[in-house]
Amino acid sequence: MRHPGSLVLVTLALALTLAACGRKEEKPPPPGFTDEGAAAQKRIGQYLQDSVFAGGKLHGCWAGIKPEGAATGAIALDLAFRKAGEQWTFDSAKLQKSAAALPADQAAAAQRCLESAARGTAFAVDAKQPLEQLAPDFVVRLAWPVPLPADGTPLPDDDVARLIGSGGSGGVITVAGCSDCQLRGEPPYGYKCVAKKSGSQTDCEEVATNVCATTPKACVRGLFGGSSGVIMY
Repeated sequence: MRHPGSLVLVTLALALTLAACGRKEEKPPPPGFTDEGAAAQKRIGQYLQDSVFAGGKLHGCWAGIKPEGAATGAIALDLAFRKAGEQWTFDSAKLQKSAAALPADQAAAAQRCLESAARGTAFAVDAKQPLEQLAPDFVVRLAWPVPLPADGTPLPDDDVARLIGSGGSGGVITVAGCSDCQLRGEPPYGYKCVAKKSGSQTDCEEVATNVCATTPKACVRGLFGGSSGVIMY
């Protein structure tokens, strides 16, 4: 015989599970971009070319950053943007990882260079993407070569492979991607975190077998590839 309070407990447990998928958000954003972030990738690459590299300010600043004992180095930065009307406005750059060849002081200098070049810049919110309409923040997780490619030239394919570890070889600056909180299709069902190149969370965390805590943000991961723009990997 079922205990009279069991149905109430099951209902309450289900409600808590559903609520746990969004942290500080009554209606979490959709699980990701409808096009897997393809349009955002092109838009961000064009924004970097037109707004951040305009005038050569970033190239000039990064010219003074020298890797130790190597011709090239690498750095990974999170570029944070906040929504202001129909624009994503640049907020800050946060150092996520640097290659061993790039000393800590040089990595910090690269971060300052990027923040200075990007300050006051913005790119448009995509009205066709429900995720961008609902999310208050956008995080762009990018790996950057040091030095940067010459103006108007793409990063060579060999350098791209070395930086991101194409073919599972393990890159020198491969960084964590974005993630989504998604329904499980297998027992115990509920929710789980799924790693992706683009998504609606940057720090999805599974706090139980069927519960994930998230901070809803629009998120894309990639590599800056010079005139090739942002290369998602």
